[in-house]
Amino acid sequence: MNLKNVLFFSDEVSNQSRQAKQKNKIIRTLSKSRHALTIPELQKQVRISPPTANKLINELIADNLVKEEGKKETDNGRKPMLYSLNINKFFAVGVEILFKRISVSVVRLDQKIVFKRQDKKFILENTPECLEKTISFIKKTLEECKIPKDNILGIGIGLTGRVNSLTGESYNFFTFTEKPVGQYLAETFQKQVFIDNDTHVMGLAEQVLGQAKDSRNALILNVSRGLGMTIIANKKLISGGMGFAGEFGHMQFANSNKLCICGKRGCLGMEVSGHALEENFKKAIKEGGTSLLVKEKSLGDIQYEDILDAANTGDSLSINLLQKTGEILGMSLGNIINLLNPELIILGGKFAQAGHMFTDSIKTGINKTALTLPLKYVTLKTSELGGDSGSIGASAMVFKQHDLI
Repeated sequence: MNLKNVLFFSDEVSNQSRQAKQKNKIIRTLSKSRHALTIPELQKQVRISPPTANKLINELIADNLVKEEGKKETDNGRKPMLYSLNINKFFAVGVEILFKRISVSVVRLDQKIVFKRQDKKFILENTPECLEKTISFIKKTLEECKIPKDNILGIGIGLTGRVNSLTGESYNFFTFTEKPVGQYLAETFQKQVFIDNDTHVMGLAEQVLGQAKDSRNALILNVSRGLGMTIIANKKLISGGMGFAGEFGHMQFANSNKLCICGKRGCLGMEVSGHALEENFKKAIKEGGTSLLVKEKSLGDIQYEDILDAANTGDSLSINLLQKTGEILGMSLGNIINLLNPELIILGGKFAQAGHMFTDSIKTGINKTALTLPLKYVTLKTSELGGDSGSIGASAMVFKQHDLI
């Protein structure tokens, strides 16, 4: 019996299907356990008889899904054998699709990336050609990673823009497929495909592997070219009725009349985002500001990442703009702190690389709007997951759907 037969059992009532479900429970129990387990420990948690537990464990060992880990130390009597999951049989593909980058990683159950490909020249467009390029890039990764197809449980995709994770629909990109793009890709790859907004995926990575792992109530900010938020309440990631929860960038907290891509004016993302930083930098230069960046690149070629780098090397204009951005973000976060009373806020995305220069200005803004008591309760941290958070979070969607994490 291979992995697919164990994890994708049918609903039919038979001895074979009952044993498949019991094996599934054993796999899930071992996957979530922090240490190897004995037969008595397994049969107690899975609620099966000792003979059945022995029989199923031996079959799972024969299928190379479970392995022996030596014997448990005891004070007296016979030492029982310990068993653990063979994590080298459990993989997921994590895909991150952003405006100007696509990353595909093959991730093991322990969240270790075993193979990765990235294209920084990729341009996301709502065209059939872009979708075909995306499919081709994923297929090439699967071919090169050399992981057996049967050992890949599914594909998780973090896509920028508005995404309905329940239906697999994207409302900004790949909108032309007759079926929801998630379903279309599942049929293309003959694998389960789970799709969500890139910010939610980043938040899941923080919950599974990052600093939100032990937090009950947290906010994870994605400050890159755009602005988004993941909300974790009572250890559950809040997606909302259609998966749109966390559209922080479209909340109208900023004192701005700038026209947003959504068609409305005054959205926070027009003041706090990579796009906003680029526009503010260009405006400052045209009004007489000076920066070393202009000597290195033409104004039209300067990206927000360049401005972040310049701020870290001491460029005065870049520092001032970054700090103003942080203060506006902090004032807006103060309102969210008053509303949701989180214990933790994690700064993620490209702006995380700005470090204390940015977080200190965020704290200044928060102090202006947050109430004293909830402010004492909250901690602001910077994400430590780096550039792999998107692909790790996307793969975690697959493992979570199978109740393995």
